[in-house]
Amino acid sequence: MTTEQKTGGPSAEDRVRRSVGRLQNLPALSGVVSKVIALAENPTVSGQQVAEVVGQDQAMVTAILKIVNSPFYGLNRRVSSITHAVILLGYRTVRNIALSTSLVNAFSGPGQDPRFNRRKFWAHSIFTASAARLVAGRLRNVDAEEAFLAGLIHDMGRIVIDQYFSKEFSMALDVAEKKSVPLHLAEKAVLGLDHAEVGRLIAQKWNFPDQVTEAVAVHHDAEGAVRTSELAISIYIGNILSHVAEWRAEQEQEERDDEPVSPVFAVEPKLEDIDASVLEHSGLNAESLEELVCEIEGEMEKAQAFLSSLSM
Repeated sequence: MTTEQKTGGPSAEDRVRRSVGRLQNLPALSGVVSKVIALAENPTVSGQQVAEVVGQDQAMVTAILKIVNSPFYGLNRRVSSITHAVILLGYRTVRNIALSTSLVNAFSGPGQDPRFNRRKFWAHSIFTASAARLVAGRLRNVDAEEAFLAGLIHDMGRIVIDQYFSKEFSMALDVAEKKSVPLHLAEKAVLGLDHAEVGRLIAQKWNFPDQVTEAVAVHHDAEGAVRTSELAISIYIGNILSHVAEWRAEQEQEERDDEPVSPVFAVEPKLEDIDASVLEHSGLNAESLEELVCEIEGEMEKAQAFLSSLSM
């Protein structure tokens, strides 16, 4: 029993849950992004409606067109208008680009703890978004752009913990390093909940679709992912595949530069970490997982270019 519990005070978990709901300094999604997210959930929306909303923010228009014309999308002709972008890529893809731009710019500063590298954080978010989209392509009932969206925001709780609960986050980093446990387990030990649970609270606060919110909440929970949806399975698998690809890249870099491994990788991620029940529901096997990792590794350079293009 903690001192707080003995004295009847709030536990760290209760304090975080209440504080997340009250955070006044949490950057709001721009009005344009909020409207685009809402429109994307409307089955009768037209591409023209989305283009008109995005067109209300010229800086956003410029940022989206910069990304659309980057190597990440590999279009063979230049896109010069949001309407054209919506026609070529679809309104959900444009939504994802707008959200990516908004979030990266809102949380672009250095981490409160120097061990937490925000550029690597956003790179992992984009790698996972790409990986989840690839996994979705192998499943039956998952929209690839919904998988990209959920993958993009799956770790948002971590950046919020770092920003607003920096002392506890530093303690969690210490635990991960000293005990060689995954960081989400260290967060749970210190705070009573992990970044996936905080991420669900944030996604609810920002009015993300329910299916995306729930996928974020269970992206470290195999049983929960299977119980929730194929979208949740895509994020669960995509996150591990992304970590495996990043681990391999970091090991190569460490050999070249003698650079220490990030605390996020206190334990080597492996394809075997994917729970058997998830594989059974997804229909994937060791061979197809390795194929997906190779595809992700091939996407990493383009994803880095995508990240570099996000600054408005």
